Amino acid sequence: MDFLELIFNKQYELNKRILKERHGQDYDKLCDPDQNDAQTVNERVKWLLNYNRALIHESIEMEDSLPWKWWKDMKEIDWDNIRIELIDELHFWVSKCQLVGLDPQKLTELYLKKNKLNQIRQDKGYGSTYSKYDKNGVEDNKRMDEIFKEENTSDS
Repeated sequence: MDFLELIFNKQYELNKRILKERHGQDYDKLCDPDQNDAQTVNERVKWLLNYNRALIHESIEMEDSLPWKWWKDMKEIDWDNIRIELIDELHFWVSKCQLVGLDPQKLTELYLKKNKLNQIRQDKGYGSTYSKYDKNGVEDNKRMDEIFKEENTSDS
């Protein structure tokens, strides 16, 4: 088992426990992509928003450990606390991944595709000479496979 899989499994166990014990909900059902009835989708959206808000607040807590206040001196940076806050962010980030059906393998595959697209964007002048929208207004995120195929053809 790799580290990412271990993290995902541990977070799944924790979320399953918390949702059952504190909210009487079934985390397995919320994470099941085949469960698309209105009530489950509404609950999934609710929990995505909950996890997103929690992640934002953990990020703010991490930020408060840094000297961002230009009107206040900070004598020392607590790097240990920053690391803990980042782990707290990871808890909620992984939870969101689970709710939308991203397991470690799918996450890695999608990350690698998006990273490749970001490299292409940079190569082609993203923000100046490269537009992420095609002539029909479709964003390149929606056309990654097509773009990769074009890139491979032009490389040949």
